[in-house]
Amino acid sequence: MSLLSIRNLSVTLDGRPVLESIDLEIERGEIVGLSGESGSGKSLTALAILGLLPTGAAVRGSVRFADTELVGAGERALGEVRGRGIGIVFQEPATALNPLMTIGAQVAETARVHGALSAAAARERAAATLRRVGLDPERVSLDRYPQQLSGGQRQRVAIAMAIALAPRLLIADEPTTALDVTTQAQILDLLVGLATADGMALVLITHDLAVVAGIAARLAILEAGRIVEQGATRAMLSAPRHPYTRELVRNFTLPDSAPRPTPTAAPLLEAFGLVRSYSAARTRFFGRPARRVAVNGVSLSVAPGERVGLVGESGSGKSTLVRALLGLETADAGAVRIGGESLTGATAAATRQLRRTVQAVFQDPYGSLNPRHRIGRIVAEPLHLLAEAPSIADRDRRVAAALTAVGLAPADAARRPHEFSGGQRQRIAIARALVVEPRLVILDEAVSALDASLRAQILTLLMELSAARELAYLFVSHDLAVVRAVTDRMLVMQAGSIVEEGPTAEVLDNPRHAYTRELVAATPNLERALAGILPRVTPA
Repeated sequence: MSLLSIRNLSVTLDGRPVLESIDLEIERGEIVGLSGESGSGKSLTALAILGLLPTGAAVRGSVRFADTELVGAGERALGEVRGRGIGIVFQEPATALNPLMTIGAQVAETARVHGALSAAAARERAAATLRRVGLDPERVSLDRYPQQLSGGQRQRVAIAMAIALAPRLLIADEPTTALDVTTQAQILDLLVGLATADGMALVLITHDLAVVAGIAARLAILEAGRIVEQGATRAMLSAPRHPYTRELVRNFTLPDSAPRPTPTAAPLLEAFGLVRSYSAARTRFFGRPARRVAVNGVSLSVAPGERVGLVGESGSGKSTLVRALLGLETADAGAVRIGGESLTGATAAATRQLRRTVQAVFQDPYGSLNPRHRIGRIVAEPLHLLAEAPSIADRDRRVAAALTAVGLAPADAARRPHEFSGGQRQRIAIARALVVEPRLVILDEAVSALDASLRAQILTLLMELSAARELAYLFVSHDLAVVRAVTDRMLVMQAGSIVEEGPTAEVLDNPRHAYTRELVAATPNLERALAGILPRVTPA
């Protein structure tokens, strides 16, 4: 008998179908992938299994875990299964973890609630579990709070909470989204290692086909709440039968950027010896505060129309460098020039003009758009950088032109962010950057949280805008496939310094620096995964 048997599972939310006739079997110790675009029903399937659907949901069909039917079960019966029988790791640990509780208390809580342990025994269990997931309490104190940890460390805490009682099935819902490639590989190695060591079944929910091809024996593809194809992972992705699966594979495999002539014009953006440091928590001798150097003597340039990539792990200094380039933070040393004009010490009027030349698109369109404002007001925000305030008619014309340029309708200006999908929200963020007609756009992980189809749409849009407007781009990303597809030249950043740079294809195909070689080796690749060649990563 299967460990988990899902038969004819259908779910409606307020009368609207969201899952239809889901059939899926999970065997003991098996690793199964669930994949599909955003909104396809992957996360809803996980929530339906555990009885965690929102108010207004109606469920039909059967979800049987071992000998227990979960559909229609009471809260007491479901509580016995959650944590002890089935553990779950949610997508975003920053929101899944309680910021007011220490990590030790959160892992211990799982053990206490389900295991009837004393406080001392639960804390001991928490320490042992955190050690299993690579967080040795001697190095990472149980008394630290989630916000004091890196993204990868927070995800390890979430995994520790899920496995504290040795469940027979672990559901991991997008556990590596927005993590850099080496941290992603470490988390995946950890999940597979735990499943193998404990004989635990693992359901991996992800839109990353290269990830699932590397570790899952079987794969189910969801589209609009239905499983449209399932089978052996590598065979299915090598020769997909369903048109939707073929489209996913096609969108996931990004083409290399076409070679372009080396720019000869004077640089549009230049940085010289930038240094940025912060006060550390501990102090040096005589009470003087120690400094943590986030950016250490970085110099770079971007020419008009050039597309440059900037890659590195989380904590390498990429985002701090971007803030310094945008003038959002003041560097301790060094200088930034835009169009030959210094950003440091510029007058208010000159600063407005320089910031009009360089605009930014950030990672999370949910967080970067004010939910209270209409789209027209959001897109018009940068217009204050113009030398003269535009009239209402001119403002509306500029907003309409920007929305049209990114494939939206001028009428969308009257709507609010919650009325749009994730890909549409990122288009709105791009429209906001374009409304003042900049010459350079800095994109900070602008497609990292999007599924393959949306990512392909946004990248195609960016390339079309680059060609039509001769826009220069600085792509900040941990996704080497994106960097290869859309940049002419790339820089690799480690511990605040640029350790390698050159033409993108040359750097990625023949990396000279050991750190670059590690990034390339750790990057999931669909073709290599289908051939059985898995990412290599140095253990944390």
